[in-house]
Amino acid sequence: MHKIIIASLIFIAAVFALFYFELPFNLLKPVFHKDTVDTYSRQYGMDPLLISAMIKVESNFARLARSHSGAVGLMQLMPSTAKELAEELEIKGFDIKDLENPDTNIRLGAYYISQLQKEFRGSLPLALAAYNAGKGKVQSWYLQNPLIEIEISDIPYKETRNYVDAVTKTYRWLKLLKEFKNLIRGRV
Repeated sequence: MHKIIIASLIFIAAVFALFYFELPFNLLKPVFHKDTVDTYSRQYGMDPLLISAMIKVESNFARLARSHSGAVGLMQLMPSTAKELAEELEIKGFDIKDLENPDTNIRLGAYYISQLQKEFRGSLPLALAAYNAGKGKVQSWYLQNPLIEIEISDIPYKETRNYVDAVTKTYRWLKLLKEFKNLIRGRV
């Protein structure tokens, strides 16, 4: 009986820690800038968990992140792409420094992935590949076999294949965590 009580207390403490403390693996409580992610995900018809997965993989939620290739911010947008997106969204006075602002970065990134997904007929692997490698590169190899369902293993660029795999796995993990949290909280 004593072991059951101790095991129950440990379980309760672990569940409490899972939902209320930042643990070393921040995927357990992953969404920083949740309101912004939710707002722009809804606005552009995307799952907030996908946007969160992309941010996790792209920058690990570091708003000032910069890549070796020059991508900036939470969603690691290239400055030239960001300028085009800002023009499409009619963001007045846009400056590359604005990519360090989580609101602007998430807005542009969520819009961009939504546009890519539409362009690639709803294919998440292709949209993610285009987000990472560039739309032109993905179009060139996709157009060779446009009727074939693309799998991650079909992506010819190792870095992009790894990126799509990482985002996809993180996205699945976040969806499982959401289901688990809802189950714990009595929501279906």
